[in-house]
Amino acid sequence: MMSGLLDKANETAKDIEESEKAEKSTAEESESTVFIPFETTSQSGMNTNQLLFQLGAVFLFILSMIIVFFIDTVVIFDGFTVDDLLIPLVIISWLVFNGSDLKQKEFDLTKLGVSGIVILLLTGGTAAVAIFSASDTGVTIANVEYDGDNNELDLSFYGPSGMDYTIEILANDNVEYSHDATISVDKGTHSVDFDDFWKGNAEYMNGKDRVVYEIKVKSDGGDDSMTFDSIANREIDTAFVRATEVFETDSEGQRTYNGITVEMIVGIGMNAGSSGASFDFADGFYTGTPPKTITSDWTADVVVKGGNQYSYNTITADEGIVSGMGEFQFNWVSLNGQGYLDRSDFYDDDGCYTFEVTIVNEHGQTFTSSVSRIEFFWDSNEATSDSSDDQKATAC
Repeated sequence: MMSGLLDKANETAKDIEESEKAEKSTAEESESTVFIPFETTSQSGMNTNQLLFQLGAVFLFILSMIIVFFIDTVVIFDGFTVDDLLIPLVIISWLVFNGSDLKQKEFDLTKLGVSGIVILLLTGGTAAVAIFSASDTGVTIANVEYDGDNNELDLSFYGPSGMDYTIEILANDNVEYSHDATISVDKGTHSVDFDDFWKGNAEYMNGKDRVVYEIKVKSDGGDDSMTFDSIANREIDTAFVRATEVFETDSEGQRTYNGITVEMIVGIGMNAGSSGASFDFADGFYTGTPPKTITSDWTADVVVKGGNQYSYNTITADEGIVSGMGEFQFNWVSLNGQGYLDRSDFYDDDGCYTFEVTIVNEHGQTFTSSVSRIEFFWDSNEATSDSSDDQKATAC
């Protein structure tokens, strides 16, 4: 009987031991099963995540080659065309192709190098095909932009290597400039001085056409044309000056006038069939219609007349910007910086003062504007202690 009990005890202990071993084995298997992202494999052992990256890279590369080499005459914005995307798109394609490895920080230098070389070879091959296939097409306009440093119109073209072409610049359908050239490899460039075709601003103040500027290119493969009115507004025809009275007020409300801040605005003020820019001044403020500001090169001389004549130093603007003063291509700009024109420099007595502005345009005519006329009443205002009757500056 004792033997039987002993056997049962041994069997029970054995069962417990086997159960513990099974649980331990299950736990070890569970711990060893770790989810590894981006390593999804099919039953055939293929890394599907890596395949998706590579297929995406191939699609992006093919799309990039089509856009750059076969739609390269598209201008995205001034000075930037679709072909300027070539290098960024090639680099992105290479990164996407190796995206799976790079994301896991597994750097196989051989794979990275080989894939890079292959992409470069394919890019070169696509470029060769594009050039060859373009042999029966004409020269097209790639870009037209203004070179502010040299006051020139910079032109670029696409076309088959060795193809002759003729450039024409027209103003209101009249040919003002012509030039013959030949495509080198697949591009051509040419610069034209603005004075060789300039006939005035392209637009009036309200944006309506005044002079239509157009570039045409003619070749055996056909003609192409493009207008460039947006960069052909270069002539200042209007200049206004406004003033703000600077004064101190004592404890009894009595004013003492110290001078004026002087601001100027320049731009296009002419309109066709409607009123354009105008000068008016009332209750100490400019109340007229300001001109349309533009980016251009000019010099200005400003003289204050009516009392002690005062002349500002000549103002020189490069693309609308005057060093140390401000940017006239956007708005009014102070002629005295953070200060003001002192009373003693120009004021004699109450009356009308003319702010005469002479503009010399880099492109266009020279003109003098004397319409900015403001009347001040400082002597009479200071003669009484009651400031409620003070007269503010007004147009005269």
